[in-house]
Amino acid sequence: MSDSALIPPVEEPLRPPGSGSGASAGGDKVVVRDDQPTVITHRTPLESEPISEAAVRILQGRILPGDHLGHFELVEYVGGGGMGRVFRAVDPRLARTVALKVLPPEQSSDRDTLLRFQNEAQSAARLDHDNIARVYYVGEDRGLHYIVMEFIEGVNVRRLVDSRGPLALAEAVSYTLQVADALTHAASRSVVHRDIKPSNLLITPEGQAKLIDMGLARFHETDEGALDLTASGVTLGTFDYISPEQARDPRNADVRSDIYSLGCTFFYMLTGRPPFLGGTMLQKLLQHQADQPPDVRGFRPELPEDVPRILRKMLAKDPRHRYRTPSELVEDLLALVKSAGLRRPAGARAEAAAGGAGVPFWYRHLPWVVSLVALLAIVLVLHAVWSDPGGQGRTLPELPVIGAEGPRPEQPGPQDAKRSKSGAGPKVEKSAAAPPSSHRTSRDTAPADSATPAGAVPPR
Repeated sequence: MSDSALIPPVEEPLRPPGSGSGASAGGDKVVVRDDQPTVITHRTPLESEPISEAAVRILQGRILPGDHLGHFELVEYVGGGGMGRVFRAVDPRLARTVALKVLPPEQSSDRDTLLRFQNEAQSAARLDHDNIARVYYVGEDRGLHYIVMEFIEGVNVRRLVDSRGPLALAEAVSYTLQVADALTHAASRSVVHRDIKPSNLLITPEGQAKLIDMGLARFHETDEGALDLTASGVTLGTFDYISPEQARDPRNADVRSDIYSLGCTFFYMLTGRPPFLGGTMLQKLLQHQADQPPDVRGFRPELPEDVPRILRKMLAKDPRHRYRTPSELVEDLLALVKSAGLRRPAGARAEAAAGGAGVPFWYRHLPWVVSLVALLAIVLVLHAVWSDPGGQGRTLPELPVIGAEGPRPEQPGPQDAKRSKSGAGPKVEKSAAAPPSSHRTSRDTAPADSATPAGAVPPR
């Protein structure tokens, strides 16, 4: 196992309660960390309950034997992010290791932050996919709200690129493909993530990508009268990875907005920087609205031409010009894997998709189509040969029975013998095929049916 695999999935340094986090102001510039969602809200804070000294100590990362929240036993502090502090814990009832995410009291006093924290649990619980971190439980203990999730040992893409530089094409395509597959599942459950970015994508030591942090997710088919987390303010996401329509109105963002953010993340994995680098918050938003992203081959000339084509479609300003569904993106990525000779993506779902997606419909069904066409051709030929276009029946010719001495004459039956004695035979017309001759005998002109068998006396 590599050292990088042991890096905690969320890496913000531990800060004492009340110190705040997120954007730092300096003159007219606002620097926003990749792992900090940007939210503008105007609600008054909620009344928060005072927490115990033990809870304060836990939030500071000083874990002692026997510390617990609910029935979950805390083991160690892992890290902190924009939406809480993460601990490794043990669920003694199910005997498994879990990740326990705690919302600090100063954040739980904000109504919108608390709603987003609860929304994260509900949105993730709605999903069940190998490339999405699963949620097991949500609860509150001693004034601390917490979510119990799948524990993932790995490193996020932002730290991975920071430590290693831009990723190899095969690796970047593999992670992008897995996230696209996860978005296909989320879209089938009407869930839009709305915060796809490198720090929300964990990579396990086995190369499996895990999408985390559903705090900004929403149900796309929510009724207009239902609660929307953006109703009291504007939840923007992260400026370096936000889609143009999400910046205008997050409530109108659908899965195509997630595809745009995934395109920015794919660009970051290949170049080590987001598409629009530097500038103020306003400048970045305007660039997402109007400026075309730079050509990725300006940074990586060796990349195949299909890579900038896919990125251009993912990063189209108009959602109508992007991939309509993540499954369409999956097909193009798998076609890229095949054309560029890349190794197969990690993950069972991607391997299963590689067997069918990306291959044209006619090519997948060519064998049975050819067989069907051949069968129809045979039927048509037989129909043409044995059909009766002139109105006269056509029968198969009689095949003679060939013996050792040639064709055997037909033996007369009882009725034929009676006719022979009476001198009467069946009346038949002369065959038109008889060969012309000036020396014909009575035997030559005798009808075929009255032919005298060998050894018989002809009638007089």
